[in-house]
Amino acid sequence: MSDIGALALVKYEYTDKSRCKVRFGLITGEFLNDYQVTFITKHVGKYSHEETSIIIDNEDLASGALKQKCIVRTHKTFWIDKSQCKKVGALKTEVTDKILRFNEKHSVGNYYDFAHKQRPYIPGKTPVHYAGRVFDEKEIQAAVEASLDFWLTEGRFARQFQTEFASKIGVKHAFLVNSGSSANLLAMTALTSHLLGDRRLQTWR
Repeated sequence: MSDIGALALVKYEYTDKSRCKVRFGLITGEFLNDYQVTFITKHVGKYSHEETSIIIDNEDLASGALKQKCIVRTHKTFWIDKSQCKKVGALKTEVTDKILRFNEKHSVGNYYDFAHKQRPYIPGKTPVHYAGRVFDEKEIQAAVEASLDFWLTEGRFARQFQTEFASKIGVKHAFLVNSGSSANLLAMTALTSHLLGDRRLQTWR
């Protein structure tokens, strides 16, 4: 059985290696004899501005107890031998799920910066393509998020886009289709609808 989502007392080593301190950590991964542990701190005010941080309290626990509200800094993780962790509780499944997704989002952002981020243009050296894919880390993060849901067809992101797009252009409804060709067919079908009366497109005979 997986220990992901468990709270544990862990001996943290300071970044500068100057000393160690036993604190709460959240187990967010495991491989062979090691746990991936995500940093938890009581300094809520200090780190609440971080978009990768999530505040937790006793309402978020499935077992165990916290003395006060804490904050999970989802981007701050390290690996440690399982024997160095003492499990003392666990988060609710939905809270753990949210934190794991934040971890993935941060990792995907790092990968985009490494593999896809546009490099500075150098005249005479940088190739100029007439067409290509245009995207940033947000598109990749959304694709990963949908894959984590394992909702690989129209789902919550499609519904969100339809609603926001309709609002943007000032109409009641907007509908996504699978391709530009399908969009053209729907457009022609709508423009030749009898509901338009004399304004509809007429076919030549």
